Amino acid sequence: MLHILLFILKIIGIVLLCILGILLLVTACALFVPVRYRIEAVRKEGEGEPPVAVTVKVTWLLHFVNVLVRFNNSLSVRVRLMFITVFGLPKKEKRGKAKADEAGGGKKREKRKNETERDDSGTESGKETSGRETAAEIKTGSPGSEEKRKEAEARNAVKEQTDKETKKPTLWEKLRAIPEILCRIFAKIRSIFENIQYTIQNICDKIRSVSDTIEYYKGVIEGETFQRSFALCKGELLTIFKKLKPDRFEAALIVGMDDPATTGEILAVCGMLYPFFGPKVNVAGDFEKKRLEGRVFIKGKLRFYTFVRVVVRVYFNKDIRKLYRLLKKEAV
Repeated sequence: MLHILLFILKIIGIVLLCILGILLLVTACALFVPVRYRIEAVRKEGEGEPPVAVTVKVTWLLHFVNVLVRFNNSLSVRVRLMFITVFGLPKKEKRGKAKADEAGGGKKREKRKNETERDDSGTESGKETSGRETAAEIKTGSPGSEEKRKEAEARNAVKEQTDKETKKPTLWEKLRAIPEILCRIFAKIRSIFENIQYTIQNICDKIRSVSDTIEYYKGVIEGETFQRSFALCKGELLTIFKKLKPDRFEAALIVGMDDPATTGEILAVCGMLYPFFGPKVNVAGDFEKKRLEGRVFIKGKLRFYTFVRVVVRVYFNKDIRKLYRLLKKEAV
């Protein structure tokens, strides 16, 4: 019995170790296997040529994941895992489904036509019956006349009330109302001055609080914690930019403007940038007509380990944590 239990525990341990090994392998591949990309943009002038044709290809783990994006007057996307296409744009519809949709659409249209004919016949009969009912009510005169009488009484009551309200006051009533009016005026003036006083006080308090906040953050920026944190973030950003730099960059362009002087200025600027790009970027000028043609090719790779390392170093840095608490005005 004991050896059976040990054998079962052995199998469970082997399975757990296999699962752990697979997880470690997947994590290592995700961190250290680079994601390779290729970007190519081509522009040609002429009838029937697209404004620009762009092709982007992204692969990972020996083409286990393959993403292809093309833009040539229309966008197309294809995502593959090994040799299996898991996503495609635009999607291809099957012919059988299209035929079934057409048949279903014809049936729906016939059904709607029948329903509209029935509704038209129903509305005509309803109009005839409603006309008969209104004629009968007019002959009897009982329900409509009662409602009209009530509406006339209500209008007379409203008219009497408005006549009482619009009645002009006498001279004695006007004299008696003067003290009340003066009291209201003085109360309004007093409330206006009080509001002005409160507004000025609030503005002064806000200015004082803003100046205190500026002084506080100025001291934080001038402190050593901020300087060390800034130096760390600057170095990590430079590292990321170096890793993002493509391995291969080529460009061959032909530029022409309406004014030959403008074309010359563009070529002069490109000549000034020659030390940065070198012979990989070739720009030629066309002084006869307006023209823009050429090809741009970019190839490189990215590793997620670079970004993970930067995030871990920044997140667990003591100066960054202290600076975060200082910016939130928490106790350090």
